[in-house]
Amino acid sequence: MKTTVRLISGRNSLDYSYRQSDSRGLSPKELGRLVLGIWNDRVSSVRQRFAHTRTVVLIKSSDLGECALFEFETLRFEPERFDWSWNIHGNLVGHDDTGAHRFTWQPHGSQFTVIESVPDNRIAFKLRLPGPLPQDIALQLLGFDESWIVML
Repeated sequence: MKTTVRLISGRNSLDYSYRQSDSRGLSPKELGRLVLGIWNDRVSSVRQRFAHTRTVVLIKSSDLGECALFEFETLRFEPERFDWSWNIHGNLVGHDDTGAHRFTWQPHGSQFTVIESVPDNRIAFKLRLPGPLPQDIALQLLGFDESWIVML
C-alpha cells in the first residue's frame, strides 16, 4: 500500500465562488465539478504570474526528528476524470479511475483536501536533536546579571 498525505488546500466555498448555497441540491458529479473549478481557477491565477508552479510538501514526525520532503508540479484537475459520492461523514469524496481516493470536500466548512501519494524517491532525513543546554551556559548567553533578582 502506498503512503499518502492529505494536503489541505483551504476553503472552496461554493457560496462565495458561485453564489451556490445549497450543495445538497446538486448531484455529486456537478458538485465535484464546481469544487475542482475553484481549485483550477486558483492554479490558473498563479500560473498567470509564474510559469513553473510547484507544490512542496514537508512531512514531520511528531517529535520533529524525522522528515520527508517531496515536490510535484501543481496542476489543474480535469473534473470528468473523477467519480464523486457522499461518504458516511457527509463529505463529498472524489476517486480517480483506479478507485484511489483523491479528494475530500467538507460542505459544512468548505474545506477541500487533496490526497497525494508520497513518492518513493522523497528526500528522507533524520535530525539529531541536541541535548538540553546547561543552565549556566543558558544564563551566560542571556547576559544574566545578579541584579535581575531583587529579594523582598
